[in-house]
Amino acid sequence: MKRESMRPGGSGSDPFDEFVAARYQALLRGAYLITGDVHDARDLLHEALARVYPKRSAIREPGAAEGYVRRAMVRTHVSRWRRTRREVLTAALPDRPAVQEAERDGQLAAALAGLPRRQRAAVVLRYYLDLSVAQVAVELGCSVTTAKTHLARGIKALRQELQPARELVGRER
Repeated sequence: MKRESMRPGGSGSDPFDEFVAARYQALLRGAYLITGDVHDARDLLHEALARVYPKRSAIREPGAAEGYVRRAMVRTHVSRWRRTRREVLTAALPDRPAVQEAERDGQLAAALAGLPRRQRAAVVLRYYLDLSVAQVAVELGCSVTTAKTHLARGIKALRQELQPARELVGRER
């Protein structure tokens, strides 16, 4: 059986363009969960696609394109964070626009936004994008042990944040 290449040409349409059209919304949701902001998510996804597009001819397996884009998103996000982490913090928080996706996912999106960036990326990659712990480690550029630590701390923080108040009242009695 001949495998279809991600290389342009042949059938008249670019398989990478078809992949982007088919998976754009899913990739955008993943970018949103990583960044916590719809505008930053769009920027992140578009920058990742722009980085992967010139190298699309190297992608031989059609299913591998999503991994390339996810990895580019995570690396771009971490690079941005490293460049901006020296920002001066202020007492007043900036205004955030209303986001339809945040309303739908409400508490989860807010809880994810409260996590440190690497923990958030690890949780999204593992539980939202369904990658293995080893794949999460590769995407984050760290060891499996470090990825497990990010996951454990992120999940612990999410559980504490999302635990319903009635469960807390019931335990006190």
